Amino acid sequence: MIYLLFLLCIWCLGIKSIKEDWISQLPDEMLISVLSFLTPKEAFRTSVLSHRWKCLCPFLPCSLDFDGLYTMWEIKKGKKSLKFERKKFLQWVNDTLKSCRVSTIDEFRVCFEFDDGSKSHVDGWIDFAISKGAKRLELDFTATKPFKDASNFYRFPNERFTSDKTCIKSLTSLTLKYIRVTGELLEHFLSNCPSLERLHVDNSEDLVNLKIYGSSLKLKYLHIIRCLEFKSIEINAPNLESFGYVGNEIRLHVHSAPRLLDVRIGGMYLHPIYYAFGSLLSYLYQLESLTLDVHSYTYDGVEFPEFQTLTKLKHLKVTVGASEGSSLLGLIPLIEAAHFLHKFVFEFILSEMNFPKKARKVKKYPNEHLKEVEIVGFAGRAIDIQLVVYLLESAINLEKIIVNLCAPYVVGIPCPKNIRTTVEYNGAKEVAMRLKEKQLTRVEFVIM
Repeated sequence: MIYLLFLLCIWCLGIKSIKEDWISQLPDEMLISVLSFLTPKEAFRTSVLSHRWKCLCPFLPCSLDFDGLYTMWEIKKGKKSLKFERKKFLQWVNDTLKSCRVSTIDEFRVCFEFDDGSKSHVDGWIDFAISKGAKRLELDFTATKPFKDASNFYRFPNERFTSDKTCIKSLTSLTLKYIRVTGELLEHFLSNCPSLERLHVDNSEDLVNLKIYGSSLKLKYLHIIRCLEFKSIEINAPNLESFGYVGNEIRLHVHSAPRLLDVRIGGMYLHPIYYAFGSLLSYLYQLESLTLDVHSYTYDGVEFPEFQTLTKLKHLKVTVGASEGSSLLGLIPLIEAAHFLHKFVFEFILSEMNFPKKARKVKKYPNEHLKEVEIVGFAGRAIDIQLVVYLLESAINLEKIIVNLCAPYVVGIPCPKNIRTTVEYNGAKEVAMRLKEKQLTRVEFVIM
């Protein structure tokens, strides 16, 4: 990438020989334009090309994205040491910030596992981002090992912001993952960031209660994910378009959200999600997208109440953890309520617990608008075959169905052998092939 851009500069100037240091003769505007296409890491590596090029790097109007996702994956697989890689990562970020001379930045993002042991470094990074007027701040400190002691998570420096109301006015997006942050501080951000439109908090055990209030709030996106100590939330947000909550049952009060279009609700450890529909009842009719995470390892299987007509719902995604022998046909009232549903994505996690198979009959109403269905985690058992057959028979204008044999949590990477045995995988594939043969040419049937 670096050398292609360099050659492009040479070509644009009509330079025929590159034996001399022609880089030094290029205008600053062209050099900065070329460097702006690179990541921070690539841009600083260009210093080997020219001393003048090196001098311009710190003045790039850029977004600083320190992404260690690939390294984290290698650590998780045991191929690299967290302690060693963390030290390298710290040095990379610190060295980059020391040499950075820009007056403003658009985005500051760090994706790597850090805890409170690195607090002095991370506090400095946050100060840097805020001092440069960052519009988007994302700190993703996702742990490589599950069930890590949350008391060691990095603690967001409350005192740095509650004492100064002028330093965070440029912020439009705040994402915090595996970071200890309180509801009081988030409310402070909302009160003192007039441009804040996006707030995402994931795995924070210091977050207990949250009140979203204000007629002048610009907040459009609010997602609270897997914060295990979370108890209650009150929402009065005139511009809110997307709301998501995944966790234990809470006191949910949606007083006003007239522009709400997208909702995600999920339960954890057998916690139900149906309680949320009461508070959201006044807004269900206006939703365009709905995502539900359900865990139902019981004899009855998944059961949804009768819904009012979801007249605007176009996209529905449901993730279900269920046991063989139970039923998924309880999803039907939800599907049938969405008269204009265009795409349905179903993710299935099969438990090894067995229940006696429960015979169940349902009425099949023609679904005229459903065009695309995606089934992820298809196991080829009675529990998910029933649902697929129902969809194929009721969606009379269905154009495409995708059957993915991999579990939802490994989609996007090669299916590991320990996730599903060869016998299970081949069995599911054989069932999917038989379903495909029955459809002939009516529906495009894709098996992945």
